[in-house]
Amino acid sequence: MKKRLSAIVLSIVMAVSLTGCGGKKDPKEIYDAAMEKQKEISSIDVDIDMDMSLVHESDTMDLSMMMNMKIDGINTDGMRYLMDGTTSTMGQNIDTMMYYESGYCYVEAMGQKLKYAMGLEDMVKQVEQRLGSTSVDSSYLKDITAEKDGDNQILTYTVDEAKMEEVMEEMIDALGNAGAGLTGASNTIQALSGELVVNKEGYVVASKAKLSMEMTMDGDTANMELEMEATYNNPGQAVSITAPEDLDSYTEIDANQLGL
Repeated sequence: MKKRLSAIVLSIVMAVSLTGCGGKKDPKEIYDAAMEKQKEISSIDVDIDMDMSLVHESDTMDLSMMMNMKIDGINTDGMRYLMDGTTSTMGQNIDTMMYYESGYCYVEAMGQKLKYAMGLEDMVKQVEQRLGSTSVDSSYLKDITAEKDGDNQILTYTVDEAKMEEVMEEMIDALGNAGAGLTGASNTIQALSGELVVNKEGYVVASKAKLSMEMTMDGDTANMELEMEATYNNPGQAVSITAPEDLDSYTEIDANQLGL
């Protein structure tokens, strides 16, 4: 559970989390060390900005999202999760809040306040689906470089073109039910690259990722361009989460009503 939750947050940028302390280490060794480092994290606080453009024939749909996500008590029965975000598309802004505690998920969006029972394992799966996360094995990476910037280290990388199909399959698997609509389509990742900033303690403090993808279904083809930036606040430190004050006012429903 702890490994999965850590991986969820770092892969929200559709990229691999690389950390390390610089020097003469092979970049892939730094990558693998990062996976081990993340297992130590018990709390996470991250700000995420995402811009996506979907082009189909002469139509273009642009979508942007800004969110803050906090998780405290990873790998404990008392785990809590809080997400506040705004999604902007087609001239509209949609604010969403999600809070999880003690087996219940609370959601506020579009003027509605709903709550539903959800076990910890199911909550982890839902986070994966909402974030469209993927974890890329270090064997898929190429052109990894490291450059010092003061006390920080900047790592840049691209995913090997020969491994794109395997990466796509893992992305769909990670999406779970949310990725069901992609299973009948021909999906091709055309490019996936990223940049991470690592502090002297070996924690990721900032990251960028860029994804280009082509999707074809029933003879129709659409192209997607996605860019994400993330800032990890005080990595390795405890995270304070304040629950909404009006949880008693949320209407209880069955999670099946939301397709979960």
